[in-house]
Amino acid sequence: MFWKKLFVKNTKSEPYKNNNSVSQVFETRKISVKKLNIALPFLQKLYPIRLLSETELKQIEVLGEDFEPGQTIYREGSPLTYLVYIIDGEVLCENAIGAHYEVVAHTLKALYPLSNSDLSLFTAIAKTKVKIIYLPKDLLLDSSSSQVKTDIDQLPIAGALQKIPFGQKLLNSIQTDNIEVPGLPDVAIRLRMAVQKDIGITEAVKIVNLDPRIAAKIIQVANSPLYRGVNSFSSCDTALNRLGLNATRNLVTSFSMKALFASKNKLLTKKMHQAWQQSVKVSSLCHTLALLTKKVDPEEALLAGLTHNIGILPIIKLADQQENLSFEDLEECLRISQAYIGQLVLMQWDFPETVVKIPYLIDNWFYESGTDFGLVDIVILAKYHSLLGSEYMPFLPALHDLPAFQKMGSQGLTPDMSLQILHDAKQQVADAMNLFSA
Repeated sequence: MFWKKLFVKNTKSEPYKNNNSVSQVFETRKISVKKLNIALPFLQKLYPIRLLSETELKQIEVLGEDFEPGQTIYREGSPLTYLVYIIDGEVLCENAIGAHYEVVAHTLKALYPLSNSDLSLFTAIAKTKVKIIYLPKDLLLDSSSSQVKTDIDQLPIAGALQKIPFGQKLLNSIQTDNIEVPGLPDVAIRLRMAVQKDIGITEAVKIVNLDPRIAAKIIQVANSPLYRGVNSFSSCDTALNRLGLNATRNLVTSFSMKALFASKNKLLTKKMHQAWQQSVKVSSLCHTLALLTKKVDPEEALLAGLTHNIGILPIIKLADQQENLSFEDLEECLRISQAYIGQLVLMQWDFPETVVKIPYLIDNWFYESGTDFGLVDIVILAKYHSLLGSEYMPFLPALHDLPAFQKMGSQGLTPDMSLQILHDAKQQVADAMNLFSA
């Protein structure tokens, strides 16, 4: 059985080996750096190292340094092979063109490193007496956190779910292979399988026309401003000729997904609706960023954005069956397990690995996907932009610290362009919302 097979306990996991001592970074620097003992609960709050296991965190060598007011911590353009966190005092970060921001210890912003770039983009100066800690930047790449995990018994979420009444039921349903995984509608499955066999437009039209609602949507999207066609299309075959088979396949899957976001419970229906609207917003921004960067297929990016929070579906389905459900418990279970369950749903749907990873990685702002700018980077940036101006904005790191952003270089975004992108994409987002909400 699918779920049980995925959750077979792995007994051959390798122990974490920290081969990158922070001390090596400072061998040639004549500065006053000393080893520190930092409490584990504090390290578990820091981004992105909070992704490490407790065993890995305990093995990290933490070094610290004190600075007096006015002292420079590092200069703009300096190579950074370590993560720098402020744990006491205030730091001013400024660059040569006058941009600047401040970071104060014990605030949300201080949970992120002062810089995550290979070369520092700002000069960091102590405004007050400051205490800094240094952690090796590549410890995340060396650790098991860089791999998507599917063994729930090996993950921290298992212990967390055990502490919540509804979480216990959710965990038991997963471990006993009794959790309900929604299936894609028949037309989406047929078309995805058929496209893999290199069918032609005529055969694809026959499949799409099996669902008149989906066929109408395909015609509508072919005529929408998103595709800016010169001619109008009134039939499914002309619309598919305009869009192409791969785009049609991804769009049919996307339109089919809306029907899955439903519940019998009014409050759960509201939760589903909010999740769908967030998915549509992120997917619309994915589409816009894909068009802007020309690095990723726009329709593939659209579908990836729609599926980023797909893990909510099995959790809500199980919640629907509970008589005395605590919505506080539900929210906590969603926060803990949605990402892990999301990737498993996409695996069962036989989605490509690049899409399967996205629910697990989308909130890891510091994820390193490699040297090439790809689909995961697009979705991370889209999610980031979707949160600008929202109540979650204070929790966000600086845009220039995101590896996904850094890859775009001179051809892509600058921090000042972020709000401009949102403004330029406003109509595209509205068009997509109308297409997917109707």
